[in-house]
Amino acid sequence: MVRDTLIAGRTVMVRCYASTRIKTEKGEKRKPRENPTPKAVRKINMKNAIWILCALLNTYFQGGDLHLVLTYAKEPDKRQAKKDLDKFIDDMRKHHKKSGRSLRWIAATEYKHKRIHHHFVCSKTDLDIVRKLWPHGWIKPVALDESGNYIRLAEYLIKETEKTFREDDSPNKQRYRRSRNMPVPESQRETVSERVVKGGPKEPEGYYIDQDTVHTYDHAILGVECLQYIAVSETPEPRLKRWYRGKRVPLERERKVPEERQLTLDGLICDGKGDVE
Repeated sequence: MVRDTLIAGRTVMVRCYASTRIKTEKGEKRKPRENPTPKAVRKINMKNAIWILCALLNTYFQGGDLHLVLTYAKEPDKRQAKKDLDKFIDDMRKHHKKSGRSLRWIAATEYKHKRIHHHFVCSKTDLDIVRKLWPHGWIKPVALDESGNYIRLAEYLIKETEKTFREDDSPNKQRYRRSRNMPVPESQRETVSERVVKGGPKEPEGYYIDQDTVHTYDHAILGVECLQYIAVSETPEPRLKRWYRGKRVPLERERKVPEERQLTLDGLICDGKGDVE
């Protein structure tokens, strides 16, 4: 069994992979399940997308940073909405650069069954500046809380855009975009006893388990039993800065669904002017 541990800001994000169901000969590696259903693959892909976005949010944002909902007084078409968002991102970047600061941001657009609007998570910014740079309608600002654990925001943004980004007329061909200065963090992988999964989550010293993040599930592609959870620092300054045990591995990415257009992580990265690569 393996355990992947990621220190993300004030949180410790843990995923364990084990199996008591799939038997293999000694020394033989477990093989992925054959022909998982598209529904099962999509379910795992959503779980992985939420986990990656949560890792980005927890690593690069903190209490006082902003989640902005950018709305319109007069609704544009989808292409114009993308141009409006791109210009807003570029203007925000220029403002931060003049102030000697670096802008970090994540952007997602939603329009399914509702008026088109943008979700924009960004570094702390004066709201008067934001209002000046978004002349198209209204801004609904929410400051990120001090917990440092933004899994619920990640779940919300991924579920908001789950249906629309795949549509042929979608101006954004990915779930969300992010600034270049936010590389995806990596986990540290180590081999542990299968009792770790059966025993449930264990918080490091100085941390508590967010019980809403504890999930055990059957990995529909790998064919293994999994456990994931997030531990949150009890103090504003977390005790752990990194996890030193194990080897560095990338977070589990989205997998190919038959007959469905696929994303790559590179497609989620945007340059300073808001142009998708």
